[in-house]
Amino acid sequence: MSTTAQAPMYRYAGFWLALLLIAAQLINALRSAIDPLGFAGYLGMPLNDSADQGWVAIYGLRTLFLGAFALYLLLSRQIRALSALALIALFLTLGDLWLVHQAQAPATTLARHALIGLILLAAWYFLRRWSLGIERSTPD
Repeated sequence: MSTTAQAPMYRYAGFWLALLLIAAQLINALRSAIDPLGFAGYLGMPLNDSADQGWVAIYGLRTLFLGAFALYLLLSRQIRALSALALIALFLTLGDLWLVHQAQAPATTLARHALIGLILLAAWYFLRRWSLGIERSTPD
């Protein structure tokens, strides 16, 4: 019976991309709690009325959940599930991009949302490659 040793997680591009996305999610959750009005503007959806801060709290909770769940998947080495999460998260990013476009956000804000989508695609690609390597090296 032979077993293949797994390389440390930090040796995979998917690890670093996932860590970048997780950190961004957790930081955004914190920012949305500390300064909801400023965070709404940063997203490209400035609030006209401070009474509308509820949606920022909802966004922050969504972001906290996604960041914490992704961190759990990474630390528990559930790389295949993490790669699926990165791919599925594109729906959220594309939705955000559409909403800020409708709100006539500046081009730099639109570009930032598009860049997040590209990073998610890259994370999906590298995480999927990593997970396929794990599956091939696991004995039946």
